[in-house]
This record gives sequence, structure tokens and C-alpha cells, in this order.
Amino acid sequence: MIPSGGRPRPTAARPMRRALALALVAPLAASAAPAELHGDLATDLAVTATTAAAVVASELAKPALAPERCRWCEPGPVDEAAREALVWRAPARARRASDVLAFGVLPAGVALHQLLAARHAGDAGKGLEDLLYVAQATAISAGLTQVAKYSAGRQRPLAHYAEPGRAHDPDDDLSFFSGHSSAAFALATSAGTVSSLRGYPSAPWVWAGGLGVAAAIGWLRMAGDAHWLTDVLAGAAVGTAVGIAVPRLAHGPKPGAASAAQPASVPPLLGFAAAF
Repeated sequence: MIPSGGRPRPTAARPMRRALALALVAPLAASAAPAELHGDLATDLAVTATTAAAVVASELAKPALAPERCRWCEPGPVDEAAREALVWRAPARARRASDVLAFGVLPAGVALHQLLAARHAGDAGKGLEDLLYVAQATAISAGLTQVAKYSAGRQRPLAHYAEPGRAHDPDDDLSFFSGHSSAAFALATSAGTVSSLRGYPSAPWVWAGGLGVAAAIGWLRMAGDAHWLTDVLAGAAVGTAVGIAVPRLAHGPKPGAASAAQPASVPPLLGFAAAF
């Protein structure tokens, strides 16, 4: 019945909505079991430094390593449709914005978080370990990206649609897959994986914020006419796979290792459930 005031009486809908909301956010609010990550400092530093050096060397040698002409020249209909929908009228601005996010904002945010989270957990030194594991995953992802780029020889959209007579650039045929996307997703997911394994209460924020920024970077690479949609999707997939696998397989808790469970604080974001 509806009372004379015109407002319906409370029904079971509100409790049901509250229960549904709590069910959706429960995984993020669950107790965390901090893990003791393991690694060999000398080996991890050597792998990370060697891989990063190889990536830098391949960039410096790009004029000699890049194909003289594209091996994969024609985009598919999906890539063409995505470009038409996403490319900016001033694509250079989007490319600059992607550089700022990928090489400035995201790395700085990850570094700051890992150091502060480890300090808050009671062992500031583990923050440096965290950063080494994140850097290792990101470097490996970048190395795989370079191998794919030089092997595929895919033409970038900005070169494919360039005006006749434009001078060829060694970077024109290194579109697959997106290095910005693979590095961003590797950085975001490795930081999220390490934070989750450590049991940091802020881990859900790392996942949400990192993946959000990484997705924005991929979108900006398409808006900047630097990559096709499939370049960005492949880069995101590879970066995500490496970012999750490296910390878990190389540094995760050893089989049979026990760790004391500690309750994780519920992030303020989960307070939205109360609105239901």
C-alpha cells in the first residue's frame, strides 16, 4: 500500500540491494594473508639490468634493426573502424600525453606507493624489493615487445595514412605491439600482484588505479595515431601476463610456506556499499 503522503513503504528491495553490493565488494574487503616473497638480489639485479640494457640498445640501434619497409602493411576492418572513431584531430597531443603518463605519472605513482606501503607495514626495506620485482617484470615485458616489433614489421597508422612524399622513419614499421601499453600494464599488474602478495591494505587501489591509467595510455596511443587497436590489445595482454606471472612464479611464496593471516583494512572506496 502507498500511504497518504504518497511515498511507498520500505520493501525488501533495499536490503536486497545492500546484500548484493556487499557481495560484490566482499572479495576486496576480505582478510589478506601477507606472503614472504623471495628472490636473489644479485640474480634479480642482473636479469633486470641486462634486459633493460638490451631494450635500450635495441632502441639506439633502431635505424639498423628496423625493416626498410613494412612486412605487415594493411590494417583489418576492425582496426580501421577503431582508428576512425578514436584518432584525435591533433594526434601529437595524445602521443605527448601518453608519454607523460607512461614514463612519468604511472612509474612515480607505483614507486611512491610501494615505498610508503612497505614502510606502513613495518619494513621499509621491502619497498625496495617490491620495486625491483616490478622493474624486473616491466623490463621483461619491454624485451618481449622489442622482439615482436622488429619481427612483425607492422606499419603504424600515422605512416599508413601519411601524405605521399613523406620521409620514411625507422619507427614507422614498428607498430605491433604497443610498447607503451605492454609496459604500462606490466607495471600496473606487477605492482598490484606484489601488493596483493604482501597483503597491503591498499592493494585494491593499486589494481584499480594502475589498470585505469594503463588503459588510458592505450587509448591515447590510438588517439595519437601511433597504434592500431590490435596493437594495444596485444600489448595489454602481454604486459598483464608478464606482470602477474613474474612476481608470482619467480618471487611468490614457496609451496608449503605458511604465513600468518592479518586482516586488511577495508579501502574507503568500499564505503559506497552503504549507499544501498
